[in-house]
Amino acid sequence: MSGALIRPDATLEDIGGAVAEIPLTHPGNRRWWIAFAGAASLLGLFVLTLGYLLYAGPGIWANNNAVVWALDIASYDWWIGVASGSLLVSAILLLLGAEWRGAVNRVAETLALLATAAAGLYPIIHLGRPWFFFWNLPYPNTYDLWPQFRSPLLWDAIDIVSFLVICVSLWFIGLLPDLATLRDRAHVEALRQFDAKAPTRKLALLRAQVYGILASGWRGSAAHWQIWVQAYRTVALLGVLLVVSVQTGASVMLAGSLMPGWHSTLLPVSFLVNAVYSGVGVTAVTVMLIRLVYGLDALVTDRHLDVLGRLLLCLGCASAYCYAAEYFDTFLNGDAEGRGVLVRRMTGDHALVSWTAVLCLVLPAQILWSARARTAPPAIAAVGLLVAIGAYADHVMVLVVTLTQDFLPSSRLPYTTDIWGIATFAGSIGLFLTLLLLFLRYLPAVSIVESRRLALTASPAAQEAARAAASGATGRPEENPVTAPLWGVSATFASQGDLAAALQAVSGIGPDHVHLDGHGPVPMPRTLRPLGLEGRSILPYALAGALLGGSGFFALCIYATAYDYVFLIGGRPRLSWPSFVVPSVSFAMMAGCVAIHLALLVLNRLPRLNHPAFNIPGFLRASEDRFFLSAEARGDRFDAARIERRLASLPAEAGRPLEIRRIPR
Repeated sequence: MSGALIRPDATLEDIGGAVAEIPLTHPGNRRWWIAFAGAASLLGLFVLTLGYLLYAGPGIWANNNAVVWALDIASYDWWIGVASGSLLVSAILLLLGAEWRGAVNRVAETLALLATAAAGLYPIIHLGRPWFFFWNLPYPNTYDLWPQFRSPLLWDAIDIVSFLVICVSLWFIGLLPDLATLRDRAHVEALRQFDAKAPTRKLALLRAQVYGILASGWRGSAAHWQIWVQAYRTVALLGVLLVVSVQTGASVMLAGSLMPGWHSTLLPVSFLVNAVYSGVGVTAVTVMLIRLVYGLDALVTDRHLDVLGRLLLCLGCASAYCYAAEYFDTFLNGDAEGRGVLVRRMTGDHALVSWTAVLCLVLPAQILWSARARTAPPAIAAVGLLVAIGAYADHVMVLVVTLTQDFLPSSRLPYTTDIWGIATFAGSIGLFLTLLLLFLRYLPAVSIVESRRLALTASPAAQEAARAAASGATGRPEENPVTAPLWGVSATFASQGDLAAALQAVSGIGPDHVHLDGHGPVPMPRTLRPLGLEGRSILPYALAGALLGGSGFFALCIYATAYDYVFLIGGRPRLSWPSFVVPSVSFAMMAGCVAIHLALLVLNRLPRLNHPAFNIPGFLRASEDRFFLSAEARGDRFDAARIERRLASLPAEAGRPLEIRRIPR
């Protein structure tokens, strides 16, 4: 694998500027408006379709008793598959510590969130009376009746809500430091416009205030970063477990029926592989478009394209293996009904859909054996688009072809897609694209933090900039320090190493009346020991939340179905607990995620929109390329001069600060 993950001349400030420029100045404005007009048109079609749906009922989709929801359940499965794949890609890259993930993970997390939102609409709109969707939630309604906890409809409701909570949490946690960067840059721009009396200065101020609220008072504190890293990784782990649970749970739902073709032991693996495959495909298409439109070649390099190409190729081969194993196993060892389903797929009324699925999922990725194709954006985008099309056709093939001919002669009704079913799916794409374009316009599409972490290890320019700044450090305290009551003392550094050395040097000065902290634009693990933060963990909160949530929901299922609302059909025993496992696992993941999010905010004392640290001169660079030490006074015995002398005595390039200041209250 050749090529650099980041340009050698990239610096921390350049990375922040290149990414933040998009939401702050909106380059490519005309192209964005043209794309937004197209997406809004599809969204308008979606609104029109939903209006007609509410007026005429779900019968407008041309469904019948055999195929039930047909195109709409296929669309739901496709959206949740895209969400699962995107979430899994981002989470696994994060858990594996892939240093190049910054160019991909933000897009993948956003796609997971938006695809989940699009998927979540389908169970609601097909209810007939969607305004009563909350009847699916586990609470006794006005007649003191519980929902049917053994119903896959309840599973879907719990899965969607859990998916949405985890996607929002992962997306927001990853975005939080970048929002602080946008806040600080927007603040600088607002001040510039007010000084120049620009006509858009009020809008600039409003933008800075909105980003400030969203950033929740993030200061890049070492304590913030420590909990942030743990929370981000733990939510990602919960996301992986939820994806596996949802995708394998869907195959369990199919296997629980008598329909032929749905009982292969390979089906859970096949569902998971194709879900990840479709998520990677849509992510690849989106990343290529963002790279092209906004000119982010420096951050989304050929090396990233090569990695995406290899990922698509591996998943394409895995998908081909699943198809081959299913066909060989069914024809060699399956029953007559299973073989009949495969024959209908290849030669029946929906053969075009089946061939589209197989050909689009298996063949296009094979072009990526060529190294040249793997670094060609059009080739990556074309393969990703065909994979997305093939994944949708696969869902139609698995559901519709089987359902149109089951064991009941009376259920053998032909099914043909009508215009309203297609309009509903096209409209959901419009909703997805509209939200995606709004995200691209107002939020950073590439992770600034992850790109900076990569630059600190792989960009010679970033390392040289820190060394050059440190070599010129004088470490002199300001000549006319403030005489007002002090909040504390601050010092500025060019690197995390200098900050850690300085913290170590002053950590023994009056620990009872000095509160030390470090601030910087990236996580700072080297500062944790001098700050005494080692050993803090968010895992107990996550574990307690997941165990309490999962066991509580499982107990609720047992209580409601076996004691409070006994509703036995189908000959099941009163305590048929296996059907409660899948929703309980999903609920446990959601509860663990909520616990993590609360712990992140409470332990870091966020949100706090105003803090004395923001009064440190030049502190806005804590979200750019500088590291700050803050020594906060916690009593009358606070000795600012002693701290200043200790900092000033440190050797150059080994902890000596660029400047030292006293900060008034």
